[in-house]
Amino acid sequence: MSPRVDEQNQQIRDRRKQQLLAAGAKVFGERGYAGTKISDIVGEAELSHGLIYHYFSSKEDIYIELAKTAFMTSYETIRRAVQSSGSPYERLKAMTEGIFATPRESGHFFLIALQTNTSKTVPEEALAISKEYSAKTLDLLKDLFQEGQKLGEFIQEDPMGQALMYSSLLNGVIFTRLTYPSLERFPQIGQILRMFTDTRFVKE
Repeated sequence: MSPRVDEQNQQIRDRRKQQLLAAGAKVFGERGYAGTKISDIVGEAELSHGLIYHYFSSKEDIYIELAKTAFMTSYETIRRAVQSSGSPYERLKAMTEGIFATPRESGHFFLIALQTNTSKTVPEEALAISKEYSAKTLDLLKDLFQEGQKLGEFIQEDPMGQALMYSSLLNGVIFTRLTYPSLERFPQIGQILRMFTDTRFVKE
């Protein structure tokens, strides 16, 4: 078999795997881990039932990969923002705007992350992934708030407490937007930033 044919076959395999993962994200997001069967994912992907076992051995494997994608993507989004240029306030503002500009389709990954942290039925490996990346994310946010406090941009509260507050606020807003998709002009970024900004700090 020629290298070109090998490459084309690999591209087909990659597309099918992504097709299955996209279907899995939608079904798990809507039905939860316990309420999802392999046949549900196959049906959503519109592929043959036997094909899925060329890529995954079980729904557990699919869920774990999706959970890893959800938590890693969230972590990388925040890491890039925190480690970018600009003042702490500017980075917090840009990060918040970027997170809320995420396409609605990513809501399925948010729901997977949410159920990973709240359901007792999800795989233990998914929960371990959540703990690892959630801790790393909070450490990044803590450092950002700490830096902003030293420069007088943020209010003088426990930096880890502020990181938890910010993270909780984001989760609540995203959940509300998924629940009420017709909401317009929500959230107001300024409202969120004012919760963390020192009133003596002059903003642009």
